Amino acid sequence: MRLRQIFVSGTWRADNAAPYAEAAAAVGGLIAKAGFSLACGPGTGIARHAIDGFRSVEGRAGVVRYHLPARLHMDAVGEQVQPGYDEIDQTDFDYPMRNVYQVSKSSGLIAISGGNGTLEEILPALIDYEIPVAVLKGSGQAAAAIEVLLGVFPDWQRNVLLGDDPAQLAAFVLDSQTAA
Repeated sequence: MRLRQIFVSGTWRADNAAPYAEAAAAVGGLIAKAGFSLACGPGTGIARHAIDGFRSVEGRAGVVRYHLPARLHMDAVGEQVQPGYDEIDQTDFDYPMRNVYQVSKSSGLIAISGGNGTLEEILPALIDYEIPVAVLKGSGQAAAAIEVLLGVFPDWQRNVLLGDDPAQLAAFVLDSQTAA
């Protein structure tokens, strides 16, 4: 069952996320203003900035939901759960399975930075769940890969916006929800 939530994807490493803090916060705020919940990882990196933007909106209706892999997998890479959640969906999955699972629960995906893990989330969003995906152009390996893949899979273009304006990215995903 898909939830009324938008998943924000990107690097969980603070240093890699820092250049995109403003974009992620803007997206988080726009998700809150639209009345959706914010889905993300454990409050680190891009998620941290999206949460801050989401929480800056007074009177919001949605929640911040962390979808987590099994604790042993998080411990293996050194990822820690940070404050900022309203709900935690603790799975027994490894990262790849958790990535697909959290996408399956979401109405749309916005990717800001990221590499392999972010690409692992974008691909099932497009291939298996056909949900709208907005990607911040030039924000990392996943964005570069999607730009190339859109040339190979032109049918994906109807569900993808590759752009550099966070408001436009959020609008692409959120507006598709009202049209559905």
